[in-house]
Amino acid sequence: MKKKVSFNKKIDFPTMIGEICEITLEPDLKFIDESNIEGNLLLSGKYKMTEASRLEEDFNYQIPVEIALTEKIDLNTSNIEISDFYYEIEEESSMICYIELTVDGLEIIDDNEEENATIDDRECDGDSVLEKEIEIPILEKTNEIEEEVEEVVDNDTRENINSLFSNLNDENETYGTFIVYIVRQNETINSIIEKYNTTIEELEKYNDIKDVNIGTKLIIPLVNE
Repeated sequence: MKKKVSFNKKIDFPTMIGEICEITLEPDLKFIDESNIEGNLLLSGKYKMTEASRLEEDFNYQIPVEIALTEKIDLNTSNIEISDFYYEIEEESSMICYIELTVDGLEIIDDNEEENATIDDRECDGDSVLEKEIEIPILEKTNEIEEEVEEVVDNDTRENINSLFSNLNDENETYGTFIVYIVRQNETINSIIEKYNTTIEELEKYNDIKDVNIGTKLIIPLVNE
């Protein structure tokens, strides 16, 4: 990843600044851990107190820098460099430095983030992250199905689903996948039946379809072919 960090710093000189003759900015920065950078930027050069003066004065300043990243960077691949720098003279004896740093390196992904990224779910168009179709793997018995629901469905939905599964009493009845589907705007029972190639009779086994509105959760059994 590459991340740009921009900031400005005011430098007060002991005398008037008539002309900057030379100027350099060198980084002396390091990662103190995977997310935090500390150190200094070393500003140096020569200047004249007046444009007509022949006498050049040296200047050296340290600009302290502390950066806290929201990401974690692999320290073995981390790199910090100055990607942009310019200055302006202000109030005759002050310099405003405009600085941009580029932080480069491989981002460290937490194990929890990787696990969440691999969950096999499909987000419904226009729905929030919490409103999804959830596929439950093939199961043979009602109690096994309910155990699997415990793992993949949030607490608010679990109670409703468990009551819907109460109709699954035939242990010989097997489906490849049960879809927990959230009804969206402009959808009807007929459009959902057509979408999942099922029937009203199948839906009625596991759902009360007399009052279906936006946000209603339907259990849709997909017959294993």
